[in-house]
Amino acid sequence: MGDHLVRGLGLGGRVRAVAADTTEVARELARIHQPTRTVTTALGRLATGALLLAASLEKVTTREPLLTLEVDGGGPAGRMFATASPAGWVRAFVANPRATAAPTDDGRLDVGSVVGRAGHLSVTRDLGAGRPYRGVVPLFTGEIAQDLAWYLTESEQSPAAVVLSLTIEPHGGVSGASGVLLQLLPGVTEGEARELTGRVKELGPLAASVCGPEGWLEALFPDGLEGAENTAVEFRCGCSKERVLSALRLIGAREVGGLLRDAERGTPAVMTCEFCRTPYEVGEAELRGVLGDIVSARLRASVN
Repeated sequence: MGDHLVRGLGLGGRVRAVAADTTEVARELARIHQPTRTVTTALGRLATGALLLAASLEKVTTREPLLTLEVDGGGPAGRMFATASPAGWVRAFVANPRATAAPTDDGRLDVGSVVGRAGHLSVTRDLGAGRPYRGVVPLFTGEIAQDLAWYLTESEQSPAAVVLSLTIEPHGGVSGASGVLLQLLPGVTEGEARELTGRVKELGPLAASVCGPEGWLEALFPDGLEGAENTAVEFRCGCSKERVLSALRLIGAREVGGLLRDAERGTPAVMTCEFCRTPYEVGEAELRGVLGDIVSARLRASVN
């Protein structure tokens, strides 16, 4: 089975559980952004974490609910984003994919140093109705999983365990990526919490396991899950020429006018999507149309 996510409720509905295999997603992110091995690990963890958290969003309008993670830790990788949907798609971006950091003393990739530990983690939930909710906590490890667990515990008052695993082959390819999220809901006893913690530790590196999300959740909840659902997971950007033109309408008449003058001299504007690296060429006629839209919108605003 390809990338997929399993979600359900354990311990009689008192624990929200999500597990995902995101190997192909991590491989696609590595292909698009060509990151170093350490940044590959960080970006894969962030995308997986976004999928795990997005799985709990409920659709309240016709619009698709979205969850966005932003990490700005002050490290050489710069700002990192991942946006995911409960429908199972995710996209992610890193400002400096070629960032590096020395290995840890025991030879592991030092994700915390390449991400940084002096900044913040923000989580934005957009349900499509009203203003999106945004929570922010300071980073304290930069390793992503621990920071997400800290966010859920501190910002949302929901004690949680988050495991994010990504294995890289010697030549740099991704051999496995995965994650598990457990959120304790009201009614879980201290003894049950300790037992769950022990089972999480016994799982070991998820990406090295062959049993997949179903097997991980079975090991954590031998009595089974209520309402278990399986969702296919994939990288999806969603960019388009129309979205590029919409973005240009927001940058202002002066900036678009400058692009138009360049296009008149034979240099069309080329806008590149930061998530999938797809280039979009915007020609002279399209820039004139965008500029006209900006001017018309200003005139309507001044009349009103």
